[in-house]
Amino acid sequence: MKKHLIITSLISAICVLFACFAKEGERIPAKISFVSGTVLLNGKDAQPDDFVKFGDVIETKARSSCAIIIDSRNIIGMREESLLVYKIKKDTALIDLKNGFLVIIIKNKKNIPDFKVSTPTVTASVRGTVLFMGTETPVSTYTCICNGIIHYHAMGRSKAERHAAAHHKGISYTEKGGLVLDSPAGLKYHSDEDIEALAKMINVTIDWSKVSE
Repeated sequence: MKKHLIITSLISAICVLFACFAKEGERIPAKISFVSGTVLLNGKDAQPDDFVKFGDVIETKARSSCAIIIDSRNIIGMREESLLVYKIKKDTALIDLKNGFLVIIIKNKKNIPDFKVSTPTVTASVRGTVLFMGTETPVSTYTCICNGIIHYHAMGRSKAERHAAAHHKGISYTEKGGLVLDSPAGLKYHSDEDIEALAKMINVTIDWSKVSE
């Protein structure tokens, strides 16, 4: 009986160990690389080199910002008064942007070939490109294809729409009367210099002369 219990315990321990390895294998390395002002990670003060995991909530307060490096060659730059839920693991990548603005630069697609950012009005699919996106109001989202290709899926629509730009193409998605309408929006809230400074953190140079993929 005692021997049976020992064997059973050993099998259980091995199963737990393999489960941990499987879970660990799904994780994509991500950490906060830069903090300015007050930034919260799951309600606590965030610091540079803090690891970010699936389900974490990151919030920037007034006059604050941060950067998150994901899988070495991807980066998120959060502007002030922004809040997101981080839902990224191997083969699944979603940033649920509840409020505020962010920049995303994707250059390593090996583990996350389809990187999505969602707001209440639209979801953007980012595949190796540069995106600026944020909530102007609870029913309006400003987006900009800074450089590359983005697929936008407006809420309530059956299909996504492809947009491409070498050097900034702004679009707003606004809900009116139960429908989400899109319209040209120009360049707002950010500049080439903002994008280039963030790209430098992952040793990336933006070529504004062509559409990146």
